[in-house]
Amino acid sequence: MPDLVIQIVNILGPSMLLALIGLVWFYKGPTFPVDFVSTLVLNISTPALLFYTLATSVVPVSALGTMALATVLSQSLFALAAIGILRIAKKDFRLVVSYVVGNTGNLGLPVCFFAFGDEGLAFAMIFFSVQCLLLFSLGDAVHAGVIRYGRILKSPVLHSIWTGALVGSFNLPVPDVILNSAHLLGQIVIPIMLITLGVSLANMRAKQLPAVIGWSTVRTLLAVGLGFGSAELLGLEGVARGVLILETVMPVAVFNYLLTLKHGHDVSEVSGMILVTHLAALIYLPIVLAVLLY
Repeated sequence: MPDLVIQIVNILGPSMLLALIGLVWFYKGPTFPVDFVSTLVLNISTPALLFYTLATSVVPVSALGTMALATVLSQSLFALAAIGILRIAKKDFRLVVSYVVGNTGNLGLPVCFFAFGDEGLAFAMIFFSVQCLLLFSLGDAVHAGVIRYGRILKSPVLHSIWTGALVGSFNLPVPDVILNSAHLLGQIVIPIMLITLGVSLANMRAKQLPAVIGWSTVRTLLAVGLGFGSAELLGLEGVARGVLILETVMPVAVFNYLLTLKHGHDVSEVSGMILVTHLAALIYLPIVLAVLLY
């Protein structure tokens, strides 16, 4: 048991320390360029990491494809369950986006990497990428009332996925300068996203705290149930199972705050859920990891 505790600390510790750097930066450092960093990560570094991971991954492309389908299924089940709960409670159905979209990038990628190594990172990148495509297409459509197909087709993430999968599937030759550049750019993603997470959380303010805690608890229990349930339904095993569960149970993503704010909707409940679920993750993520690793 002590070895398991040390293993969990080693998995979650680096993520917490880097997020703490962001938290301190918010209060002590110069203004942190959140918009610039988000644009850099989404449009350059993440596509580069995706391309490199898929092009050089030792994980079979078929297994990564299975993870993509598993992500769509788990997110669809999550959305249906969340919509049902929100309708019963007579709450704004647009909150479904915040319920479903977890912090699979800033927090999910490093946790899966430290828990399962390069194989875990490859699976987690697929989950994160599929969720990004869903967030900025269907998620944006829920908030805006219209779906923008052009935005999906122009997504650097989408094009990095199919080009990387093509190279990896057929072992196509790629100049070292391209691979090395993609690898170098991709190395930015995890540390900068964790620092940005700390900055973003420091800027959150929870209003109507009792209600927010209640709904955050409902959302977390739903995520845990669907994470384990989806993995069981699909018959996933090993690293793929662990990654699907971990990514599904991640706390509410900071991107939800930005998307809600962009469309002029009330951000108080969303920002509260982001803050509360991340604090709760300090308790429930070690438990989930213990179940997966024991």
